[in-house]
Amino acid sequence: MTSNGAFDFTDSLSHNNFAENQVRSHLFAAFAAIAWYNAIELIALCLASFKRRHGWYFWSLLVSSGGIIPNCLGYILLFFDSGVTPYVSITMVVSGWVMMVTGQSVVLWSRLHLVMQNIKILRAVLGMIIIDMIVFQFPTIVLMFGSVAPISSAFTTGYNVIERVQLIAFCIQEFIISSIYVYETIKLLRLRPQGRPNGILRQLLIINVVILVLDIAVVVTEWIGLYSVQALLKPAIYSVKLKLEYAILGKLVAIARAPLSGSDLLSSGWELDDTLRNQSSNASSRKYSLPWFWDVSSPSQSTSTP
Repeated sequence: MTSNGAFDFTDSLSHNNFAENQVRSHLFAAFAAIAWYNAIELIALCLASFKRRHGWYFWSLLVSSGGIIPNCLGYILLFFDSGVTPYVSITMVVSGWVMMVTGQSVVLWSRLHLVMQNIKILRAVLGMIIIDMIVFQFPTIVLMFGSVAPISSAFTTGYNVIERVQLIAFCIQEFIISSIYVYETIKLLRLRPQGRPNGILRQLLIINVVILVLDIAVVVTEWIGLYSVQALLKPAIYSVKLKLEYAILGKLVAIARAPLSGSDLLSSGWELDDTLRNQSSNASSRKYSLPWFWDVSSPSQSTSTP
């Protein structure tokens, strides 16, 4: 296999040799099965968990989960001799890719609103997401379509560069947003000494480290020349990351429902209990219902009254 990611992409379209490679075919089947199963489960969980189906967090979770399905299907149609024109397959790939990758970043950004209210930082993070989408995703889409054109050498060279650069860029972007979240969560836990703040923090850090390792795995797979493998590995990993997102939100709910000591306030100056009281003080007004794996049965996790 060549070490050139873009050549591996265009060469696969010319030879359609994936069905002949049993190991790669089995990997594709495994990654696709994981991605589609998780995507369907995530969509169902999202629709079932949120009682009020509106807001950035709900829609970004739903859109990013839904984008996994066409992205995965597009690559299968693209790499195997399906008889479908490459332009249709690439349309499915890039549309699902934008929904999945940018959607994941919007999920992380919207989650920040639950632990901080610094408008400048929130706007800066949103601006970073928009700029990265314009700078990295739009050129990648153009170059990917150009790579299957009759005269594609210049597009292929450009795609080889932008494909690897954008992987690193979006990995760094998600790392920055997750780091802000962890930092703000640490500040929040200091205001809530009751319960198990150290245990919750440790679990949150472990989850974020796992997400970072998954991102690095995709980047490494691409940079060692296994473009076709990372193409199907990426949606599978994004589906796992989105499932971990529910676990992170569950820990955040546990933190938020712990009683606040004294008159301490959030770093933003907003009282957490006042924020939660408008969203989840009782079952009828709760913004979302808790999935089965959220344990909020301990007394320290009950919603306090100011």
